[in-house]
Amino acid sequence: MQTPRTDPPSGKQYHLTYAGYHAVVVEVGAGIRLLEHHDRPVLESYSEDAICDGAHGAHLLPWPNRVFGGKYRFRDQEYALPLTEVEAGNAIHGLVRWHSFNAIRLTQSSATLETTLHPTPWYPFRLVIQFHYELSSRGLTVITEVINRSLEACPFALGHHPYLSPGKDQTIDQAVFSATATHIELATDTVQTDTAQTDTAHGSHQNLETPMPVGDRILDTTFAVHTAAHTSSWARLKGTDGRTVELWADQSYRYLQVFTGDTLPSWRRRRAMAVEPMTAPPNALQSGQDLLILEPEEILATQWGVQLQ
Repeated sequence: MQTPRTDPPSGKQYHLTYAGYHAVVVEVGAGIRLLEHHDRPVLESYSEDAICDGAHGAHLLPWPNRVFGGKYRFRDQEYALPLTEVEAGNAIHGLVRWHSFNAIRLTQSSATLETTLHPTPWYPFRLVIQFHYELSSRGLTVITEVINRSLEACPFALGHHPYLSPGKDQTIDQAVFSATATHIELATDTVQTDTAQTDTAHGSHQNLETPMPVGDRILDTTFAVHTAAHTSSWARLKGTDGRTVELWADQSYRYLQVFTGDTLPSWRRRRAMAVEPMTAPPNALQSGQDLLILEPEEILATQWGVQLQ
C-alpha cells in the first residue's frame, strides 16, 4: 500500500539563503514561516509541523485587520463576508491566508509565489496575486504585485503580519521600540474587537519616533506613518543582545498596526512584536478610509522588507 503523503500543515517549504540569512516561505498563504540571521531570529517563527498561528508572517488582502460585522458596501451593492473572528463577529485579515500558492520562480536566494483569488458572493472580483521574496545583504525584501482581472473595478487594501523578534528566548518587555508613526483615533476605535486599542503606560496619542523600552505597554493600536514622500517608513526593535530588527515599507503603506501579543496563548505572549504595514486602516472596506479602487487590469506593486542590524 502506498504511504499517504504527509506535507507539513503549511504545505511546501521553500528555503532561501544568503550571507547568513535563512528564510522559509510556504505554500499556504505564501507566508513567511521563518527568518533568521546566523540562528538569531529576525521574525518570530512557527514550527514546520504546526499550523500558522496568530497570523505569523501572513499576508492580509483584500483587506488587513478587521471588517466589523463582516459587512461592507461597494457601488450600491451590499456584501457580507464570512465571520472569521467568530467571537467578536468580525471578518479578519482578508481571504488568502489559507490559499495555496504556486512557486513560479525559485533560486537559492529568491522565490516568487502566485495564486488567483476567484470571485465569491462576498467578494465577486478576480485578483492575480504574486509575492516575490529576495534575500540580500539588506535582509529580506518582499514585493507584492496584485492585478485586477475582473471586468469591473474592485475595492482593495493590503497588509502584512510579521512579528519582530527581540532575540532567542527573550520577551519584548526589555526591548526598545521606535517607528516613524503616530497613534491616530479612528472612527472604528469605538467598535468592539477582541483587543482594545490601548496603551496602559502612556497617553493614547503617542509619537513613536523616540526609542523607548516596551516595558508593560499593551498595544493593539493603529499608527499613521509620517515620513516624507521620498522616503520609506521604518520601525525598529532593539533586543537585549544589542541587535536591532528593522522593518521598512514603501510609501504605499500609510499605516502600521502594532501588536504586543498579549492575547496570544501563554507560550507566545509578548515573545515578539507584530508591526504590520498596511495601505489602509482597520475597517477600510466598510469606512472607505484610504481604500484603493483597482480598475480592470490595473496593477498594484508594493515593497517592504526586514533586516537585522
